[in-house]
Amino acid sequence: MINQCNKLSKIFFFYLILFFGLLPVNTFAQFVTNGNFESSNTNLVDSSDVEGGLIDASGVISVYEGPPLAEGQSKFLGCCYGSMTDTSFASYWTQLTPENAGKWGSVAGSSDTSNWNWSALDFAYNYAKENDLIFKDHTLIWGNQQPYWINSLDSAEQISYIETWIRMVGEKYPEMDMIDVVNEPLHAPPSYREALGGDGETGWDWVIQSFELAKEYLSPNTKLLINDYNIINSNSNTNSYLQIINLLKDRGLIDGIGVQGHRFELENTDTTILKNNLDNLAATGLPVYISEMDLGNINDTGEPDDDLQLQLYESIFPLLWEHPGVKGITLWGYLEGRTWQRTCFLVRDDGTWRPALEWLAQYLDDSGIDEPLSALTPDYKLEQNYPNPFNRATRIDFEIPEESFVSLKVYNILGQEVAVLAEKEFSAGLHSVTFEASHLVNGMYFYTLRTGDFADTKKMFTIR
Repeated sequence: MINQCNKLSKIFFFYLILFFGLLPVNTFAQFVTNGNFESSNTNLVDSSDVEGGLIDASGVISVYEGPPLAEGQSKFLGCCYGSMTDTSFASYWTQLTPENAGKWGSVAGSSDTSNWNWSALDFAYNYAKENDLIFKDHTLIWGNQQPYWINSLDSAEQISYIETWIRMVGEKYPEMDMIDVVNEPLHAPPSYREALGGDGETGWDWVIQSFELAKEYLSPNTKLLINDYNIINSNSNTNSYLQIINLLKDRGLIDGIGVQGHRFELENTDTTILKNNLDNLAATGLPVYISEMDLGNINDTGEPDDDLQLQLYESIFPLLWEHPGVKGITLWGYLEGRTWQRTCFLVRDDGTWRPALEWLAQYLDDSGIDEPLSALTPDYKLEQNYPNPFNRATRIDFEIPEESFVSLKVYNILGQEVAVLAEKEFSAGLHSVTFEASHLVNGMYFYTLRTGDFADTKKMFTIR
């Protein structure tokens, strides 16, 4: 009886461990069957399976402790964070995107904003900040996974809730590094887009207003991105995407381009097509981010094929990673049983790495794109505003090598100050400020950046 109770207590204890994601599933099943952790599978301790320091010669499974695969590199390699606890995430990746927690439908289970559930998004955000990971929220406006109750409201009520949603995101997460403002505009526009202006004169007024609201309510240090799928594998979709991007860019509303990279977009596409369309997107001058990448079996069918996954990574990943316009890649899951595409995992249940991950780690170590961000950042840089000349609004970009106080002011030709665009502390890196000049007369103006001992001035023109 005592032995039986002991065994039951052990099972209860390990169920708790399994629940919190600390124990591989097959190891627990083995314990329930045998009453211990001694494996009858001698392959677990075979030297060929001891990869990444995950299994030692005695067969003891340990958690990978880093360093992150792209640590110290000029581009991030991140992953989505799912609903289950993952204590190893920060050991692998330098960027985090919540898989579902940031979607409006995940937060707003009812129209009562006091009952909106932010807990999962809070956890992802705080985990990223505590572990110095780049945090990208996903997503504000999307036609899928939105609140079910929004369709029953009239347009005035819808826009009120949309503004409340965006404002609350900005208030709760002031240190977001980036966010997908609109997800899949070409493929999944929201049912409430008329409340955002519908197609309007540009054909994409609802996208423009979504970005205008994000610009109004989110931190100026949060980079505003657009995101969609079936882009770089399709010339026509890339051209359509560029129409939206340029509308946003002309208004100084967008900071980067998200391009999904799921296996169904990449596995059968000629790499020349992928490269050409990446070139076209990068020609906008905006950074490109591969936002949701996964590779596995063709059509995601059958038993996971290690050799095929390795071949796909070897042929596709370098093309994306080495493209000068691509500034980061986010994988869409990496743990077995926790990936959207079933065969696309990289780490098995027992903690061992699939060959594609072993190759990826070695490739990143040898790729040569390994200068730390600080080494690639210029001392100080003030960019020419865009567009220039401009009508209503223009965007001014600047880059600083370290956190410092920045003053950015606009002057007329008499040297009189007409606008203060920034006068506060900024973190190191690239920043964008929008100058709204509809109240000014036509003519030439100057803008000056001052920070520390650095100062630079450029001229710009308003035309009505």
